[in-house]
Parts: sequence; C-alpha cells; structure tokens
Amino acid sequence: MVERLALIGDIHGDSVRLSALLGNIDGRRLVFLGDYVDRGPNSPEVVEILIEVANRKTNPVFLFGNHEVALLAYLSGKLSFLEYAWMGGLSTIRSYVRKASKDVRSELTAAMPRSHREFLSSCKPFFETDQLVACHAGINPACPESRELGEIVLGRHPSLFHGNLRLGKLIICGHYLQSTLRPFTESGVTCLNTGAGTIEGPVTALLYPEMTFLQA
Repeated sequence: MVERLALIGDIHGDSVRLSALLGNIDGRRLVFLGDYVDRGPNSPEVVEILIEVANRKTNPVFLFGNHEVALLAYLSGKLSFLEYAWMGGLSTIRSYVRKASKDVRSELTAAMPRSHREFLSSCKPFFETDQLVACHAGINPACPESRELGEIVLGRHPSLFHGNLRLGKLIICGHYLQSTLRPFTESGVTCLNTGAGTIEGPVTALLYPEMTFLQA
C-alpha cells in the first residue's frame, strides 16, 4: 500500500498560513520541503510550529532548504552578514533580535532558543520512496542519481521545467518561485513554492498519492 503523504512547500516565515494549512490536513505523514525561515515576518513562530509537529505527529519529515543551510552557516561564521542579508535573512534576524547592535551574529546566537538551532540542524537533505524523490531544489536531470547537498538543496535546475524528462520517479520540490501562486506540475515534476512569505502567496501542500493540492 502506498503511504499517504502531505508534502508542504516553502513557508518563509509565514506562520499564519502554515497554521491554517496544517489545520486542514489530517491522517497523513507530513513531509516539509524546506525554506522555513527568512523573508517572511515570523520565522521563530514557524520553527515553533514545526517543533510541535515533530513532537505530536507520527514520523514527520523535515528537509533542508537553502535558507536553513544559510542561517546555520551565518551562525557558525561561514556566511557573512551581507551574504545572509542578501538572501532575505534580515527578517529572521529582526524577528529574533529586536534591537541589534554591533555584533549581530552573537546577538542572534544568544537570542535563538537552543531547540530552534537543534531542530534546524536535524533537517534531512531528501526523502525518497519507490515512487518519488522529495528535496528542496529537485534533482539534477543531468545527474539524476546524485543526492549531494549541493545538488538537491543548494542547486538550481531550470531544466526540470522544460518537459519531456524521464527521471524514473516523481520529483517534488520547492525553491523555484511560481509567480502564478499555483503549484507547477508537469512531466513528473511538481514544484510547491507558491510565494508564501515572499510575494504574499499561499503555503501549498501536495496530497499524495491523490496528486491534489491544498493551499492556505
């Protein structure tokens, strides 16, 4: 029997839409495709909601997005303030640190609950079954067997949207903004980044195996 899943796209700090969407999903395993933080107004509340999901739901899956990787890299000193701010990190910093001074990195580190950092660090790069591969940036059609972080979380593969691909499994991703505010689904590729926290779009879930969508 195929497992019933709800795969949830980019959230980007939109805790209101995330809460509304989760309230409409019942009895399925939840798979989150990453990009929980940055750009939108309330990244801490989104992380709190996801921690609650982890504690209450049966075996949910939390995948890395490139923004979680960037936040952790900034906290560890591997990414500069300007690099993280350019990615949309200012909203995350402001939501944790109300009045930052000179050492923003240290203040963010001190303000962020340990549980938040542990949760973000525990995310996985991909989720795979016999039928599908779910990962933030999708797989590289030129190297479909690769599961390297640089390819499936941090990469960009616009050829996923060119059609006529034969990838063997359904590919479910976020990452690529759909300015229509509707999910993309074609030729075995489904993209669930519909602009939440970025262009005031909804948070979108794919209900699998029905291949129907929920938005909030």
